[in-house]
Amino acid sequence: MTATPASPALPASSRGRLLIWAGLAVWALVAAELGQHLARDMRFRVNDLSVIPGAGLISRDPSGVFYHVNNEGKARAIYPTLAPPVYQYDCLDCTLVTGEQMSATNDFCASGREAELPDLQFEIPCRTWAPIGEGAKVMGFAVWFAPVGLYGLLRLIQSRRRRRR
Repeated sequence: MTATPASPALPASSRGRLLIWAGLAVWALVAAELGQHLARDMRFRVNDLSVIPGAGLISRDPSGVFYHVNNEGKARAIYPTLAPPVYQYDCLDCTLVTGEQMSATNDFCASGREAELPDLQFEIPCRTWAPIGEGAKVMGFAVWFAPVGLYGLLRLIQSRRRRRR
């Protein structure tokens, strides 16, 4: 009978590190799910209206007035003054404003909740803080980082206290 060599056991420090990394990975999955849930009811910035069916487009006339143009081709002014939601103007000499151009300004923006799209609201100035496609990622990272950062901060404070003694 041949004996198989026993596999060497992991040192305690390696097992502890492995356990910590596994815990962080599991917490990342939980935080991603919580981020999805939290982001569902939040209002986020919508930069590119063309990817949302029925949302219309943003256009600009030569004098610098921005308009929201609905699917019927009728427009209303949204910047520098926000007109009531009555779409009665034809914006014949307007040029299309791209999502990249919209993301470059905080003077105004379109915002909405994922559950309410294509209904949008316009803000002057823009108060929303994350684009709609990135909202769940941002919230998931915030949920993941809060306890991890707090734990690191508490460890730092504890180590500084020990050094003073």
